[in-house]
Amino acid sequence: MIDVQLQDLLVLGICAIAHLAYRHRRKKLLPLPPGIPGWPLLGNALDMPLQYVHVFYKDLGKRLGTKIIHMEALGMHVIVLNDIEMAQDLLEKRSALYSSRSVSGFTVLDVHGLLHLTERSAKVSSLFSTMPYGVNWRHHRRMFEQYFSDNSLPRVQEMQIEFLRKCLLVNLYSHPDQFEEHVKNCVGGVSTSMTYGFTVQRQDDPVVHYFEKAIVDATAAAAPGNFLVNIIPQLKYIPEWMPGAHFKKTGRELRKRLLEAMDVPYQKSLDSMNAGTARESFVSATLERHRDQSDFEGKAVCAKETAGDVFGAASETTVASTMTFILAMLKYPDVQRMGQQELDSVVGPDRLPDFSDLSCLPYLSAIVKEVLRWNPIAPAGVPHLTTDEDTYNGYYIPKNCMIIANTYAMLHDEEIFQNPTNFDPSRFTNIDGTIRNDLPNPEKIATFGFGRRICPGRDIALSMLHIVAASILHLFDIAPAYDNEGNPVDVEPKFYAESLVSNPLPFKCKITPRAGRDVESLLQEYVGTDPI
Repeated sequence: MIDVQLQDLLVLGICAIAHLAYRHRRKKLLPLPPGIPGWPLLGNALDMPLQYVHVFYKDLGKRLGTKIIHMEALGMHVIVLNDIEMAQDLLEKRSALYSSRSVSGFTVLDVHGLLHLTERSAKVSSLFSTMPYGVNWRHHRRMFEQYFSDNSLPRVQEMQIEFLRKCLLVNLYSHPDQFEEHVKNCVGGVSTSMTYGFTVQRQDDPVVHYFEKAIVDATAAAAPGNFLVNIIPQLKYIPEWMPGAHFKKTGRELRKRLLEAMDVPYQKSLDSMNAGTARESFVSATLERHRDQSDFEGKAVCAKETAGDVFGAASETTVASTMTFILAMLKYPDVQRMGQQELDSVVGPDRLPDFSDLSCLPYLSAIVKEVLRWNPIAPAGVPHLTTDEDTYNGYYIPKNCMIIANTYAMLHDEEIFQNPTNFDPSRFTNIDGTIRNDLPNPEKIATFGFGRRICPGRDIALSMLHIVAASILHLFDIAPAYDNEGNPVDVEPKFYAESLVSNPLPFKCKITPRAGRDVESLLQEYVGTDPI
C-alpha cells in the first residue's frame, strides 16, 4: 500500500505538473488580467492576504493602475473586481457563466463535508447561499421566495416593530451599556421567530446566543483569506497531524455546531407543528404547503437547509449594519443631530416612528445608504465561480476561476465617492434635501451581491435597518463614554479583519434619552417580561 505521505506528495506533484501544462497552453490565449509576479509552482500563494482582504486588493489595484486583478495559487485562479461596472458586466450581464460558488472559498468548512454535498447526498445538510449554481440551488431559492415574497413584507415588518420596541428600545433605556447584546438579541429574535416560529426572551435569549455564535464563527472561517486552504483547496488532503493542518479540527468542530444550528431549531419547529402549537413561520408554512406532495421528504430537507440560511444571513448582516450605524452616530454627532431634527419635524415628540414615516425621511435614508457604503456588510463579497472560460476587455478569464467582487473598493472608489473614509450622508442628497439619483445606491448596488446570487432577503434587512435607525435616533442620544478619570473615551472605528461580514470591533458609548423626550412613557406599553 502506498504510504500516506507519498500519496500526498503524488497528489501535489500531479497538480503541479497539470498546472505547468496548463500555463504552457494558456500562452496561446489572451493575457490574464494584471497581477503581481508569483513564485514557481506556488504562484501567489504566499502573497494572498489573511486579513483585510478587501483593503489589500483595493490598494493593490491602485498600485497596479487597474480595477481588475489576477492572482494564482497552485493553479487556482482568482480574479478581483474593484469596479462596479465591471462587476455588473460579468456577474449580472453574463450571469450564466458567473453564478456558481467557489468551493475553495469555503474549504475549511468543506473539509468534513458540510457544504455543497446536497448535490450528491440528501442526507447531508448544506447552505443554499454557498451551493454551486444548478437545479438544487434553484429549488432552495424558489422555496425562500415563495414565502418571503413582496406580499410578505408587511407581515415581517409587524414582527420587526414588535421585537424592536419590546426587545431593543426597552432594553436600551433600562440597560444601555449592553447595547451590542441588545442588538444581537433583537435581530436574532426576529430571525428566529420569522424562520422557526419560536418565542424569544426579551434579554439574553440562550437559543439566539448559541445560533448567533455558530453563524459568526462559520462566516469568519469561510472568509477567503482566513485560512490558506480557502485559497489552495488541495491542502485539505494533508493529514491532520501535519503542521499547519489545524484548520481540519476547526472545520470539524464548526461543522458539528452548524449542523446543530440547523437541525435543533428545525426539529423543535416540527415538534410544535405535530403538537398543534406552532406559530406561523417559514418552516411551518413551507412544510404545510408541501405536505401532500409525493416528494415531501425531499422538500422537508430543502426547507431545513433553507431555514438555516435564512436565520444565518438575516442575523449577522443586520447586526453588523446596526452596530455600524451606532458607531457612525457616535463618531459623527453633527450627522446624528441632523437625523434627529428631521425625525422631530416628521414624527414629533409624542409617538414612535413607524414604517409609514420612512418615505418622509430623506436624510435618514441617506444615513442608511452611507452606513452601507462606509462599512460594507460583506466587504469582499461572497466569491463567485466561473463555469466556463470567458474573455473581458482583452483579458482571458479561466473556467473554475474564483471571482471576488470587492464591494469595499467599489463603495470607496475615490472617483465616485469623494473622501470615502469620511461618513457623510449629504453625499447622497441634493441641495433641496432630496435623494440624488446620479450616485450608485448601496441599497441596490454591490452591498447585497450581484446577479443571480444577490441576497434574496435584502428588502427584509433594509426594512429592519431603516426602522431601527429611525427609532434609536428618535429616542436617544449617542455620545462618548467616560473613563474613570472623567475623560471622554475616543473610539477609533475598527472592524473585524477575518470574516466575510464586517462587524465593528467592540466599542463603548453612552446611550441616554434625548432631552425633552419622555422615553419612559413612549415605551410603557412595551415593557414586560413575557417572551415575544
